Amino acid sequence: MNNRSGIFTFLLFILLFGMIGLQILSMIQSDRLYERLNTLLEAVSGRQMTSYRTESSTDSGSKYPGDEGDWLIESISGEPATLNELVESSTWSTRWIVSGNIFEPMVAYEPNEFKLRGILAEKFSISDDGLEIYFKLKDNIHFSDGTPVTTDDVIFTFETITDPNIDAAGYANYFQDVDKYEKINDKEIKFHMKKVYFLSLEFLGGMPIHPKHVYAFKNANEFNTRVSNPVGTGPYIFGKWDTGQQVVLNRNENYWDEKPKIRKKVYKFITNDTAALQALQAGEIDYLRPLPEQFGEKSKDKEFNKNFYCLSYWAAGNTGYFWVGWNQARPFFADKKVRLAMTLLLDREAIKEHVLRNPDAQIPTGPFYIYGPQNDPNIKPWPYDPQKAAKLLDEAGWKDTDGDGIRDKNGIPFKFNYMIASGLVLHEQVAKLLKDTAARVGIEVTLDPYEWSVFTKKVQERSFDALSMAWGGGVKSDPYQIWHSSQIENGSNYVRFNNPEADALIEEARQTLDDDKRNVLYHRFHKILHEEQPYTFIYTRPEQRFLNKRFSNVKIYKLGIDELEWYVPKEKQRYK
Repeated sequence: MNNRSGIFTFLLFILLFGMIGLQILSMIQSDRLYERLNTLLEAVSGRQMTSYRTESSTDSGSKYPGDEGDWLIESISGEPATLNELVESSTWSTRWIVSGNIFEPMVAYEPNEFKLRGILAEKFSISDDGLEIYFKLKDNIHFSDGTPVTTDDVIFTFETITDPNIDAAGYANYFQDVDKYEKINDKEIKFHMKKVYFLSLEFLGGMPIHPKHVYAFKNANEFNTRVSNPVGTGPYIFGKWDTGQQVVLNRNENYWDEKPKIRKKVYKFITNDTAALQALQAGEIDYLRPLPEQFGEKSKDKEFNKNFYCLSYWAAGNTGYFWVGWNQARPFFADKKVRLAMTLLLDREAIKEHVLRNPDAQIPTGPFYIYGPQNDPNIKPWPYDPQKAAKLLDEAGWKDTDGDGIRDKNGIPFKFNYMIASGLVLHEQVAKLLKDTAARVGIEVTLDPYEWSVFTKKVQERSFDALSMAWGGGVKSDPYQIWHSSQIENGSNYVRFNNPEADALIEEARQTLDDDKRNVLYHRFHKILHEEQPYTFIYTRPEQRFLNKRFSNVKIYKLGIDELEWYVPKEKQRYK
């Protein structure tokens, strides 16, 4: 295995930039839950403990370790607006193409355990008081044009992100606690923090280092509008961008570390899921994230399995969850008894079996990765129980006082709108299930679909009764932006959750460096959410992929998979 790994470098980038995924752009835009998260994940760290965690391999050609060549052609669902990942117009597809392939951070995670290791950094540390972060760069690292990487490039990247004139305000928020940096020499740098934050090392170490001599700008607009031709230290370099069709990356023959076997990576833009699967089977692409129903069908197809790996694994980069949120500013959902009743009215096991058709999906009880240490495994999902739901509604004062079949309270009938983004089949199915069950206990639900741009505007305005969305997630996450009461007006606390004890726990956890002590705080916070039910947590599921079987050395690690280890035996290669 290489000294560094692309997918795990990408996960560290996600840690730095993925928390922006908690903003509105991170909401689900398709039933392909995790592919359409525009900026993905919250944070990545911790320990994973599922059946997918032990290293396994589908390798059928390890006797060909010297084989080089061929292309890996992957379908992605949307064409990026830019390949400049630092600006906010960048999307999920931007980062999927450039992160780990073209740009690398100073630190990333070990492939088989949640332990940071150096990528561009030879050494790194955090002081006992958590206020000083130190990095020493490796001596042999250089950009694809041969220019050595120095601390000037680290400083340039940091100053670019934090420049108020650069279109990176969301990213800059996560560096606002940096007091100053201290350049020790060309290879060593120290960052001084204003206050303790448990993710400071990961954020600073996760910056995708940009070459100053390439990206230096006289005015911010030069950088903001640079959309193509990215240059970094990574194992691949930019080849070409055929607008509307594909982005091509070529192997970096000047790479400072062990070069990957695959000579080209091609990212084809295929927006239609059926067309993408057809392209895979026709040999036009090699690699695909299928819809849940596509995976459910094809993974059982013996003929399909002769030619394609059906990979299903829990990946640290894809530990998000789908949820229904209850706006606590509306009279229907101000009482936690009512919110719990709504959860009891949703048969989530039936959703897993008949809607997702994915036996590996799980019902989460809170916002944390279900196999991670922040999650309290002793908290169990609320069951499907319409009778108990009806009792709770009675206790909350919602009763049918006028005999019209609809519950009411203080003259207000229990009729609410359930907002979804139009065209999302999965969201529509969940909404219809709730509508049917709620009607049986005297609640009228109206489905309220909106085109995506209108939907996001209404979410930002908090103009909804209930809605369904999804968040990206990671094993080591900071719930501040979604759950702290300070985020009700301008953050991502769209359902207006407000609990003083939860606020205090979130604040204390952010400044607690000891993992065990911090997780105790998060377990208490988890319990509060379980009792308050501001969301009904619907499901979380593993990552699923189809991959052509001509590729060998395809392994599953605790953190997922690593494309840089793959190769194609000479006799199976298609492209020169």
